Amino acid sequence: MAEQELNRDEISPMPPSVQNGSAELLAWLKRMRQDQPVYRDPVGIYHVFRYKDVQQVTLDPQTFSSDSATVIPGVPAELTSGMLSVTDPPAHAKLRKIAGQAFSPKRIKDLEPRVVEITEQLLADLPAAEFDFVDLFSHPQPALVIAELLGIPREDVPKFRAWDEKLLATQVPDRNNEAEMAAAAEVAMGGGAFGELKAYMLELCGKRRAQAEDDFISALVHAEVDGERLGDNEAANLCIQLLLAGHVSTTAVLGHLLLALDGNPEVAAELRADRELIPAAIEELLRHQPPAPKFARFTTVDTEVAGVAIPAKSVVMVWVLSANHDEQVFTEPDSFDIHRTPNKHVAFGHGIHFCFGSALARIEIRTALEMLFDKFDDIRVAPEAQIEYYESEMFAVKRIPLLAS
Repeated sequence: MAEQELNRDEISPMPPSVQNGSAELLAWLKRMRQDQPVYRDPVGIYHVFRYKDVQQVTLDPQTFSSDSATVIPGVPAELTSGMLSVTDPPAHAKLRKIAGQAFSPKRIKDLEPRVVEITEQLLADLPAAEFDFVDLFSHPQPALVIAELLGIPREDVPKFRAWDEKLLATQVPDRNNEAEMAAAAEVAMGGGAFGELKAYMLELCGKRRAQAEDDFISALVHAEVDGERLGDNEAANLCIQLLLAGHVSTTAVLGHLLLALDGNPEVAAELRADRELIPAAIEELLRHQPPAPKFARFTTVDTEVAGVAIPAKSVVMVWVLSANHDEQVFTEPDSFDIHRTPNKHVAFGHGIHFCFGSALARIEIRTALEMLFDKFDDIRVAPEAQIEYYESEMFAVKRIPLLAS
């Protein structure tokens, strides 16, 4: 079928900023779902908006690769080898098995008491009345938890905040531009925040390989599948992915949740009265405001989505935020409804790349909200506060001034 034509008088050729999940962005996504569900933008990237089409892409890794080298040659293998999110089958299955030995359900369950202790200490250290929620709670809580899991010394955790800030501020290069992608890869390999983080992780993996301790990295570098182990480069990359996804995403969700409850005080009151509703509220927040509104895939062959021809070696942008607001799947999708059932959102991905750390993230978020309710009778955003967001492809709040009592 021939590529659909876009009425450029009615629809902006490029999406509004994803920076704060604005009503403008949601309105644009709604129009695209209705009028142009698969759209090739002016720079040649194909965008997929509907829930069923997002599922098609995510469930077919053979056609829609996660590896940018499928489309853009020249990205060094050592930059991404070991990262589950950008590894295709069959290597992905083997990598996930090795990681699964280290990131076992028992390890996560055993970590839960420490999640409570870390959260309790952070709450005890909060100022009595007004504080920045991100700086003093929603960033350090998951950062300290993931550091504990990995085996990173607590005194080193502040380094990761600085690296986070730099990485979140990094502008993503044009995925259709080989020169830009190669230049970005060279910068990452040569130094900067990613290079510093990689050097740190390589050193730590080497230490744990020489002398194991009771932590994730030790388990990871000694885990075997079919007699094979990960090299230090692969292990370091996997740890970087887990570290960044594991605490940046949770930081984002905690911030969104506080803002959602501030904007819906009746929901906050309901959750305080019935804590059993908290898990459903977390799922609805993940649906309503996923921390990663979109991600890229790369076609390996000529294919079709929703009747639109997509050539091989094309970049396909998969809109998670749009899928989670698809009217064909979710009734009144723009409303924040903690009683929504079923709630089959795709905030944690779908298919083989379903988020590896989703169980830990849910524990952290639930624990944080329950203990915030225990400590404070009232939590609200400071009047006339300026809510700041990171300028990145992540949908994450940078600053939330709170009043609590």
